[in-house]
Amino acid sequence: MKFTPIDNTPSLFGLNPSNTNKDFRQAAAWGKNSFNNCFPISLLCYMQSQNIAPIYLTLGESWNIVPKKINVNSVFGHPYDSNDIYFAFEYTYGQNQQFVKGTLPRIDLVVMDNSNSEDPWIRALEIKLTALPDNSTCRLSEDQYGCELVVRPNTIIHLTLEVVRQYAEHQDELLDSLRPIFQNNCDWESEDSLLEKIPHIIQTIRTLLLAKIDDQIPFVIQPIWKTIGKSSRLHENCLDVFVWSTFAFAKLLLDTVEQGRSREFSRAKRAVLWMVKMLSDFATDGKIDPQTVSVGFTRQTDKAFALSGKKTHPYMSCAELSRPRIKKTEIKNIILGHGEKLLSPERRFDAILVNSPELFT
Repeated sequence: MKFTPIDNTPSLFGLNPSNTNKDFRQAAAWGKNSFNNCFPISLLCYMQSQNIAPIYLTLGESWNIVPKKINVNSVFGHPYDSNDIYFAFEYTYGQNQQFVKGTLPRIDLVVMDNSNSEDPWIRALEIKLTALPDNSTCRLSEDQYGCELVVRPNTIIHLTLEVVRQYAEHQDELLDSLRPIFQNNCDWESEDSLLEKIPHIIQTIRTLLLAKIDDQIPFVIQPIWKTIGKSSRLHENCLDVFVWSTFAFAKLLLDTVEQGRSREFSRAKRAVLWMVKMLSDFATDGKIDPQTVSVGFTRQTDKAFALSGKKTHPYMSCAELSRPRIKKTEIKNIILGHGEKLLSPERRFDAILVNSPELFT
């Protein structure tokens, strides 16, 4: 079935002027950053219309990542085609403002219920559109392909706030768990002191997550788009979606720290320290300050941490990673009304060279 807007204006499947803060009739909505957030949500809406469930990566009771299938409506927390649903991109998740001093950073997508004016907040989601394969796996066999995952500092804030929300009515429990870490007047200016605490911090966060394991919810939407090797040509089976739960994503961060060099003060370690500092602030003050900066956990301006495809593959490995379920011929059912003509891709010199072989003959 081909989905075409009645008036043939540019649009994305499942998104329209009445249910989103983006106007796809305007070129601005098709800019790089906007499109990279909006297209994955449209893809999810299309998958739901075809009864195709994304892969849901959750934290298991044995501290393992358990892949499941999840209904798209469960990802959003509301039916995607409801008259009440509203997709607010690059928006503030008001439900978590109560836990924050000052300004709460925006998140990629806030799903809202327009019928509930007093408490419209349904879900806060980060979106990470990733290519398959990445540079670290493009020379491997297809069943070993993986996606690079780059995590922004704001993602750590939103992840921490989701943990905070689970302990909002149990601050004493949170404080009791964290107190042993900070009982000897933790020196946040000393890298050596902080590095010594990392194993204890990881174990503490692990215990906090497992205690609330039934409360994990969808958090990171990670669509994959597959090419033929490292080329710029889409594979016939090119699109699918993985969804990380709050706690599965937290485990990914903690695993990254444990697998790193013990004496290296990596970005991932800074992210974990920043996370536990925010948890501690909430446990003692009932609020966190996302702008807190210290030598030990300086907020990076570009990324909190990053993982290559070789590192993400073990977590995401499944039939759908090797053979995504949405074919390239279906893209015209997602991008509608010739919206592709409004796209403004980056003009990269290396991409131009690769696609101009005549220059080298």
